[in-house]
Amino acid sequence: MQGWIRRFSPAIFFGFIAITILAPIATNQTLLTMVDYLNHLSAIVQAKMALNEGQFPLRVMPLENSGWRYPFFQFTSPTTYTFAALIYKWLTPQNPITAFIITIWCGATLGGLYLYRLAYWFTQSRVASLLAGVVYLYAPYYIILVNHLGNLNESVAMGLIPVVVYYNLQRFYQPNNNAALAKVAVAWYFLITVHTVTFIYTSLFTALLLIFITIKNRRRWINLFRVGIGYIFGCLLAMWFIAPLAAIANYFVFNVTYNDPANLLIYHPTLSQLLSPAANLISGNRISALFTVHPSLGWPILFGVITCFYCFVNKFSSGNKRADYWLPALLVLFVLAFLLVWSPVNFWRFFPQPLLSAQYCWRLLNQVTWIGALLFAWSICWIFKNKLDVRHLIIGTFLIGCSMASWFPTLEAFKGPLAELISKPYQYYNQNAYTINFNAHTNFVDSIDSVLLNPDKSLRLEREYLIAPSLVAIANKPVVLVYFDSLPTKVTHELSAEIDNQPVNNHQLNTSNLIWNIPVTNSNKQNEDPYKLNIKTKRPVSEPIKVNKMLLAGFLPKESFMDISQVSPFCHQKGDAIRCKLEVKSGVNLIELPSLFYPSMLSITLNNKPITYNSIVYQGNLLTSITPITGTNEITVRFVGISWANWVSIGAWGLLLLLLLQSKYRMLRIK
Repeated sequence: MQGWIRRFSPAIFFGFIAITILAPIATNQTLLTMVDYLNHLSAIVQAKMALNEGQFPLRVMPLENSGWRYPFFQFTSPTTYTFAALIYKWLTPQNPITAFIITIWCGATLGGLYLYRLAYWFTQSRVASLLAGVVYLYAPYYIILVNHLGNLNESVAMGLIPVVVYYNLQRFYQPNNNAALAKVAVAWYFLITVHTVTFIYTSLFTALLLIFITIKNRRRWINLFRVGIGYIFGCLLAMWFIAPLAAIANYFVFNVTYNDPANLLIYHPTLSQLLSPAANLISGNRISALFTVHPSLGWPILFGVITCFYCFVNKFSSGNKRADYWLPALLVLFVLAFLLVWSPVNFWRFFPQPLLSAQYCWRLLNQVTWIGALLFAWSICWIFKNKLDVRHLIIGTFLIGCSMASWFPTLEAFKGPLAELISKPYQYYNQNAYTINFNAHTNFVDSIDSVLLNPDKSLRLEREYLIAPSLVAIANKPVVLVYFDSLPTKVTHELSAEIDNQPVNNHQLNTSNLIWNIPVTNSNKQNEDPYKLNIKTKRPVSEPIKVNKMLLAGFLPKESFMDISQVSPFCHQKGDAIRCKLEVKSGVNLIELPSLFYPSMLSITLNNKPITYNSIVYQGNLLTSITPITGTNEITVRFVGISWANWVSIGAWGLLLLLLLQSKYRMLRIK
C-alpha cells in the first residue's frame, strides 16, 4: 500500500497545484476577456464537429471561412484540440469551457510531475524535486499563459517540455533500449503536434544540453547519435503534420509575423521587468496580456540561478556527483536562453528562418523556466545539505505560492453568452491566418472570378480606390460591383463615380437599388500607374454609407463558368468530404468549388475518377476550381494533406507498434 502511495503521491500533489493555478479561470458558464481563450473555445467546439464528421486526425474546421473546409487543425495543434474535443464530446458535452480547463489541468499536472522526475534524476532529492516542480508551475510565464492569455496550446506544450527532456536523457543513457526509443519518439510527436514553436526551441536547447555533456565525455557520441534517431523517429510519426506545414507555411497570410526579426522585439522585455520579483500590472488594452503585464523570471528561479553561479564560481559541491556534473551545462543554457528573451541587441536578424518562429522573444521564457527550475533544485540541495523533509516541502510550497500571488489576475466577464459561442463557434481574430496570401504570392493564382477592393465596411467618399492595370487588362468586361448594406426606407443618396478624373456613371442609392455597376474601360495604359476610382455624393452625408463589399469583376465570360453561388446549392457535407451533384451546360469549362485552395493537398474525384484541380480568386478568397464535363457531374472534395507524408507516418506508427511488442516480448521472456 505504501508503495502505491509513494508512486502516485507526486501526481496527486501536482494535480492540486494545477487546480490552484487554474482557479482564476475556473468558471462553467462565464466567458472571460481573453481573445486567445475565446479562439481556443471556438476551436474546441469545431474540433468536436470534426470528430463527429469522422475526421482523424483532425484537419479541417467544418464552419470557419464560410464552411469552405479551412484546414486549421492541419497546421496548428491537432493533438491539443483532439484531446479537448474528446473531453467535450464524452465528458462535458454541454460545456467547452470545462473541456478547456481539464485539458490545461492535464498539461500542468503532467508538466509538474515530469519536472519532478527530471529534477529527481538530477539531484536524487524528492523534496527538492517536488519544489522544483512547484517553481515550474508557479513561474510567472506559465501563469501569464494560463490566466492572462488563455493560451491553450502553449500551456499544454509547457507541460510537455519536461516530458521530452526527461525521455531524451533516458535515451542518452540507455541507447540500446527500444522502449526508451519509443518513449522519446512519442514525446517528440506530441510536442510537435501541440505547439510547433515550443517544439523548435525545445529541440534547440535539448540538443545543446546533450552536446555540452557529450563534449565533456567523448565516448558518448554514439549515445548522442541514438538520441538523434529518436528525434527523427518522432518527426516521422508527425510527418503527416510537418510536411504540409513545411511546404506551404511561408505563403500563409499569418507568415509575416513569423518572418520579420523586428517583430520579435515589439514586446521586448526590459532587464528590470525580467528581474522584477512582483508583477507590474498596467492599464491598457485588456484584450491582450502583452499590454497589461510584463514577463519575469520570478524570485525562486532568480534565487536558484544566483546561488548556482555563486557555488560554481567558488567550486562548491551539492554533494551529488550527477548534479554537479550537469551544472555547468545548465548554467550556459540558462544564460543563452535568458539573452534570447532579453534581446539587448537585435541579433535575431542573423538567425535562420525557423528560429524566427517565436513571434515574440519573451516566448523563450518556457526554456528559461525549465532550466531555472532545475537550477533551483540544485541550489536548495546545496543550501540544506540534502537534508530536506516534509516540513521544507510545505513551507517551500507556501512561500513559492505567496511570491507569485501578484501575477494572478482578476478577470472580467466577456459580453456574450456561452450558448452563442457554441452555436456560432467562429474565430474571433486571425480567421484567415492559415490561408494562402495570394496577393503577395500570385504564382498560386490560376484564374480570377472577382477581386475584393474594399475590405472596409463603409464607403470611402472623396478618396481614391486604386485598381491595378494588370487586372483590368486580363478582364473580359471589367466592372466594379458595389454591394450596399440595407438602408432606412426613406433614405436616398445621389452617388457619382469617376475613374482617372473622368465621369463614368451615377447611382441613385435607395432600399430597392443596393447594387451599383461601375464599368471600367481598358485604356491600355503604357505605364504602371493604377486606375483611380473616386466616388462622390451630391449632398453631404451625416453618417457613413455602409458597404457589404466592393469587387472588381468581369474577368471571365459569364457563360464560360459557374461561380460559387451557382454551385453551392448542389453541394452538401457528408462525413469529412464535400459532395456535389450538378448538371453542367455545354460551353462551361470551369466551376468553382466550396473549398479553399491548397496545392497537392486535396483529393477530388469527378464521377468517381481522380482529377487535377486549379485555383481561382473569388473576392478575398482563393478557392478551388475544376474543369467539368457536359452533363451530370458528381464531385467529391476531401482535404487529405500530402499523401506521401501520410504514408510515412502510417509506416512509422507501425514500426513503433512493432518496437513496443518486441519490448513486451523480451520482458515476458525475462520473467
